[in-house]
Amino acid sequence: MMLAGCLLALALGPSPDPAPPGELVRSVRVEAEQRERLLPLVGLLPGQPLDREAVRRAVELMYATGRFDDVVVELVRAEGREGLEVVFRPRPAPLFHAVRIEGDRIVSPGSAARTARLRPGEPLWPTRLERAARDIGLALARRGHLEALVEPSAVPVPGGADAVFRIRAGPRVRVARAVVLGAEAWAAPSLDALVRPRAGEVFRRAQAESARDKMRRFLAGAGRWRATVELRETYDPGRGLMDLVFQVTPGPRMSLEVRGMVLPGKLVSAVRDLVREGQATRDSLEAGAERLETQLRAEGYREAAARATTESHGPVESVVYEAQPGPRAIVARVQLRDADPLLLAGLRTQPGRPLADAALEEDSRTLVARLEERGHFEARVEVDVPDGGGSLPVVFLARPGPRTLVKSVDVQGPPLPPSGDGKGPEELALQPGTPYRVRDVARSRDTLLTAWRRAGYLDARVRPDVTLSEGRDEARVTLVVEPGGRTIVEHVVLAGLGHTRAVTVEREMALRPGEPFSFERLLESQRRLSGLGIFERVSIAELDPARETHRDVVVSVQEAPRTAWSWGVGYSEQDRLRGSVELTRRNLGGLGRTASVFARGSFRGSRFLLNLREPWLFGRKLDSFLTAFWEEENRTTFDYNRKGGIVQAGRTVSSRTSLILRYLYQDTNVYNIEVPIDEIDRQYRTYAVSGPSASVIFDARDDPLEPKHGLFLGADLQLSAKALGGVSYLRGFFQATNVRRMRSDLVFVLSARLGLASTYGNEAPLLPLPERFFAGGDYGPRGFPVDGVGPQVLGTDGKLYPTGGNALLLGGAEARYNLTRSLQVASFVDTGNVYPEVADVALGELRWSAGLGLRYRTPIGPIRLDWGYVLDPQPGDVGRSHFHLTIGHAF
Repeated sequence: MMLAGCLLALALGPSPDPAPPGELVRSVRVEAEQRERLLPLVGLLPGQPLDREAVRRAVELMYATGRFDDVVVELVRAEGREGLEVVFRPRPAPLFHAVRIEGDRIVSPGSAARTARLRPGEPLWPTRLERAARDIGLALARRGHLEALVEPSAVPVPGGADAVFRIRAGPRVRVARAVVLGAEAWAAPSLDALVRPRAGEVFRRAQAESARDKMRRFLAGAGRWRATVELRETYDPGRGLMDLVFQVTPGPRMSLEVRGMVLPGKLVSAVRDLVREGQATRDSLEAGAERLETQLRAEGYREAAARATTESHGPVESVVYEAQPGPRAIVARVQLRDADPLLLAGLRTQPGRPLADAALEEDSRTLVARLEERGHFEARVEVDVPDGGGSLPVVFLARPGPRTLVKSVDVQGPPLPPSGDGKGPEELALQPGTPYRVRDVARSRDTLLTAWRRAGYLDARVRPDVTLSEGRDEARVTLVVEPGGRTIVEHVVLAGLGHTRAVTVEREMALRPGEPFSFERLLESQRRLSGLGIFERVSIAELDPARETHRDVVVSVQEAPRTAWSWGVGYSEQDRLRGSVELTRRNLGGLGRTASVFARGSFRGSRFLLNLREPWLFGRKLDSFLTAFWEEENRTTFDYNRKGGIVQAGRTVSSRTSLILRYLYQDTNVYNIEVPIDEIDRQYRTYAVSGPSASVIFDARDDPLEPKHGLFLGADLQLSAKALGGVSYLRGFFQATNVRRMRSDLVFVLSARLGLASTYGNEAPLLPLPERFFAGGDYGPRGFPVDGVGPQVLGTDGKLYPTGGNALLLGGAEARYNLTRSLQVASFVDTGNVYPEVADVALGELRWSAGLGLRYRTPIGPIRLDWGYVLDPQPGDVGRSHFHLTIGHAF
């Protein structure tokens, strides 16, 4: 006997139960192509009673994969045998295979697929088809088919379904007449020239709306700030023609003036632009008044007021701002009472500057923050400034209260269980003996909360309990942890996978079945998947957020196109005409691998580059690269060819430490040399390098581009061996940088760099010239030209050429002061030298320079201009000072 049920029968109630209560499950079967991946989604176990809720959840999980249109469940009872066999029969969803166009074939299938953004393997649900049809219809309307009708359907084919779009395009609407009405004689020719589309052209609404906006801007620029342009459309469906009328209401000519005081022209222009763009409405007039008042108050006019009125002078209407600045106040002196005067450094309020109330309020908050930083957690600061104008003293009245130190920090509650990812709690900001700060209490609380919630305790609570001593100079802090219940990931469902293998997603997931659920892990998983570069969209969501102890997670992805290519043609004096092409293939084998090929050719040379990326090497998280290159070029005074390759694997040991392993082979051959070798750039030398190298990086800075505090350590070791095909040498480079914030606007940086190298075997003592160390220039010491520090030789042309060396010693100190949010000034002292061999290193031979710098912050790092001055000039130095312009800090 067979009893059949479907999703509705199982999910909705009430309905008669075909299985008697408590009947046991004999077996579970899933009839689908991917039954091995679907069976773990079923929570039914043979030998246990049938659980309708478990059946419902299994159906939901299968449906969440996005690969099934329906899931039918059958309960089968065999004659003479006890128990039920539960059979799940998922019905495949109509997965997109191709586009077919029927009816009016005015678009190609490929164009329709791109317009609708349909991806191979994407389920063609009715809502998705309707959205695709709407996108195609809108595209046709933009091309002039205003009556286009697009009817979608999904037609099953082997391996999926075709998206069929039946198109009835209707007539292609053209413009019968396009005129401008209401324009004055002086403006009519210019407005007529802006009309789009013109009579006889295909009607495109976007063009007409753009033309309307341009007319409005033209009139506003001509002084008609309140001008309006209305676009009227009259459509004749019988003839497929559209009449366009641009109805102009020019309004009066307008001007703007400011009375009461003379203001800078730039400020008046800014207000004029504000009013003009706002069409001189009441709101825009008030915005202009606020702009004037804000600027005047920033200049010390504390009682400044501005009021806008309009006056008519014949055909001209004038916007008049009556500015009443009141007396101007200048800061005579700044005092801080009952606190350390050093806290005043760097405030906006400074002697000789305009007195601005906004700056006083900001400075008061800054002083409170600085007192709290020292442990005065109850600090208050008030400002005492006389009324009126003139030269006024500013007194900040501090009420710091007692200075409190942390006596002890205790955490009460159960021990934190392991989170499953090897990450423990970070060190608490509160430490015994440090100043007591309220923000440190909050940070310590957040640190514990993060650790517990990452371990799966989503409802964890941490309650700080602070006990102050009688003199309020000591604080005992207790952090009481109330963990609540733990939430575990039960299932991870993958949706949207086509070419990509499931293991590619699973190995990047920080959320795994049986491990704790946390939103931090969810975001980390999403970040890792997005970082693969093979998905256009990644979404991770909970399927059932109401469950308390277990969560099911749905990972939905949209695969990016696997193939991309680009090309270019250019001209240079060296290469003459040249062309390049690059082909990239992503997600090779569905495992997230990427391969790219780049080729460039010209009349003087050619270059070939092959790159392969493997995010997981030997089944481990090792982001690895293989690069092979070959290039040749015929230059004016020499020719060269270079070939080689690099194999690299990197691993993140911790959140701050990374390890990179490489193997490098490079062979450079320079020939047909027509000038002395000294006159050729050092990268063009005949030599070969072959061997392994390793780099270890520890980066605890808060921001790699613009650090405010933290430590950076780096070490790089490289070995090249003759037995491997290269010159035999060992080379090491070590660097350390410490960044410390002295104040909110001042950062002090110390740096040290050490390079040591030596050849071995029967090699010459010095490394090949391209592999030696050089110093001087952008990265120090900055008082010297590029590569201007260290050994030099006299060339055949009478010039000095740097030879570099096997040893390098550099040091530097730099203070960076923020002038504005984007502008920074710096002062620095650099020292260093290059030595022929390691045995030649002598601290007494260090060269010194000092200087000043200017930095402008950009999203890719600061643009840096430095001027360095040599402090210990010696014979042979090229100049006593030098400017250097580059991007990024020197250290």
